[in-house]
Amino acid sequence: MKRTFSQFNETDTLKTVIIGRWEGFHEDETYSNVLNEKRENPSSDQLKWEFEAFQKALEENGVEVLIPDYIGKFLYDQLTPRDVATVIGNQMVFCNMSKRRRKYEIAGIFSLIRDFTGDEPVVLIPPVDCLLEGGDIMVDKGRIIIGLSQRTNIKGYEWMLKTFTDRMKVIPVYITDKKKNESVLHLDCTFNPVGENSALIYEEGMKPIPDFFEKEYDLIRVNKEEQQALATNVFSISKDLVIARDHPQSKRVVEEISKRGIDVIEIPFDGAPATGGSFRCCTLPLIRE
Repeated sequence: MKRTFSQFNETDTLKTVIIGRWEGFHEDETYSNVLNEKRENPSSDQLKWEFEAFQKALEENGVEVLIPDYIGKFLYDQLTPRDVATVIGNQMVFCNMSKRRRKYEIAGIFSLIRDFTGDEPVVLIPPVDCLLEGGDIMVDKGRIIIGLSQRTNIKGYEWMLKTFTDRMKVIPVYITDKKKNESVLHLDCTFNPVGENSALIYEEGMKPIPDFFEKEYDLIRVNKEEQQALATNVFSISKDLVIARDHPQSKRVVEEISKRGIDVIEIPFDGAPATGGSFRCCTLPLIRE
């Protein structure tokens, strides 16, 4: 059955999504050592329980959930498909990952997107020197917001500008890095729209703050401790429903979201955040209506 890629706003009603694959995480110690990255390693049991609870919450709210194919033990993990690709309008962009070890993750979604249609070309592939990761790309309110970060470079932004400027405004946001004593990795760790006109923001994670953020969004400000717990990295099922992490440092943020008339499903989710990503990182929306 042919289906069309569709995503024009971050909070439009979700119909089909790819979520991370927990099976195979950290399967081969040899490859983990070769990668030589300092990361915490949640257990398979923990990841299984948390991702199955996440999948159940999505499916109970009418969302079709897809899981990437297993690529092989040489991949450290497939928990965070957000970064490998992104849907913009009726097209998909394959991202160029800054970490070489992650470039192969894209193969895990090939079978899931084979029958999708959209604007031609259906899939866009940036030049090799254009670094882009989906955590730095947001589509909302007629704009594509690009985080210039540790993982997305100016050439990636320039390619997006050239590719989409006739359809949407392409806006850069400069994300602070570890040299400035900030650990913000992607745009969605410092800014994330929720509801009709609200957004979570960790102001210290970007400089400068774009003017339209203040003008067009009711900003819910997040502090450093909340950001470090990835309280910004919620995931919208619709304008009326959000999935958030059940964590002490997320409680105030959840309360603020609820005050805006948005229902929140709280799920314990500690395994993926231990490796650097939460709910938005662990999803790749294919269809929003």
